[in-house]
Amino acid sequence: MTRTLLNIGTAACSHHDGGTEQACRRTVDALTALPADFRTGPVRRRALDLFEAIPAQHQREQAVRELRDVVTG
Repeated sequence: MTRTLLNIGTAACSHHDGGTEQACRRTVDALTALPADFRTGPVRRRALDLFEAIPAQHQREQAVRELRDVVTG
């Protein structure tokens, strides 16, 4: 779980540096590598924070939609 939080943190940095697609893919990979029972609490919150930080103009991109589906699913 700690590794997942670190990966999501690194992904958030990528997003802030302009790599939104890469950030989404990295976060999806980190989340889907965890059993569903561990995708709660701080892990889900961090992923959701990243998703919510993505501007509206990116919401139709495939990687962003995949992140939304994993975070809300």
